[in-house]
Amino acid sequence: HYALPILWVIKYTKMLRALHSLRFVFVMLIVLSHLIGHGFDFGGECGVAFFFILSGFVLSLAYGDSIREKRFSTRALVGKQLLKFYPLHLITMAVVLLMDARLGLHSEWGRILPSIFLIQSWVPSEQVHFFANGPAWFLADIVFLYLIFRCLFVVLNKLTARQAIIASAVVVIVYLLLGGMISEERVNYLLYVFPPTRVIDFAIGILLYRAYRSQCTMSLRKWLSECSPAKATALESVIVALIVLTAFVYPHIQPHIRCASIFWVVVPVTVFFFATIDKSGGLVTRLLTSKAMMSLGSISFEIYMIHAVVKRIVQSIAMNVGIESDLCMAVVIILTTIALAYPVKIFFVDKIYRKASNFRYIDKNAEK
Repeated sequence: HYALPILWVIKYTKMLRALHSLRFVFVMLIVLSHLIGHGFDFGGECGVAFFFILSGFVLSLAYGDSIREKRFSTRALVGKQLLKFYPLHLITMAVVLLMDARLGLHSEWGRILPSIFLIQSWVPSEQVHFFANGPAWFLADIVFLYLIFRCLFVVLNKLTARQAIIASAVVVIVYLLLGGMISEERVNYLLYVFPPTRVIDFAIGILLYRAYRSQCTMSLRKWLSECSPAKATALESVIVALIVLTAFVYPHIQPHIRCASIFWVVVPVTVFFFATIDKSGGLVTRLLTSKAMMSLGSISFEIYMIHAVVKRIVQSIAMNVGIESDLCMAVVIILTTIALAYPVKIFFVDKIYRKASNFRYIDKNAEK
């Protein structure tokens, strides 16, 4: 059971396949934020919020019944996920270290070890939590969330609807009050990177699962299934417009709000809508469930993990050959990242995962 991918449910319903493709859309927002810089911080912060919330939602879908039936193993979940991303994490970090060494730059073990043990986001220093392959800080957070998933799921699903609403309101109020007291220099770490803070996004995903499994959602799904393609497209356009509106409002919001909490409405609504809308859907759903988008969605993790390394390599080559066009470099970085993500997934990530899984299976049989 635990050898199944976290997103196994996506294979069986077209609604959830739309979420699978959305992974590519939001990972590209993150990539664009790193290419454009502070002018598009919205992309990175929106993308990160999406993946934390989606993780809570999909984990609950995949393992909710197992937890209730006391068949769930946190150790099995964490072990399986480490098999998927840890080897690539080590490789990307090693590539960056080798590139630094080539330039005569050497890193202290005090910066290397936290990344090796996936605890870098617990250290309040950009030189540590953004060390080497910067985007890997997310892995330290997600491992922490995997470790607390079972307990958090049980607690949140024991609450009545009224208690859940009250608890959510209290958490948001306390978050905003404390966030307003944090200096702008500390906002990025304490509200964006620090693992305990991102528990809120993860918990939103779990609560979203409760809503998704409710009788009201079943009625909503039935109503959506009866919508014409034109009406479904109009509803999808509202969701897209909500994201665009958030992007326009984003620069005018205080840093402690825009780094995460501004997305606690738009992202859950987006995830819930595309998980609920009928398979017929509208134009957006049909686009998201196309073979091309499904294929791109399958490499979203690899894109996330290698894009910063590809960016550095392409920029280095561009400097040597005299290319100064930022737009040209951005296009090359994006296309190269997508092209490399496929072989990285097929010949490295998936291959190692299959071999390690087979070894664990053989080893368990030998013990028996």
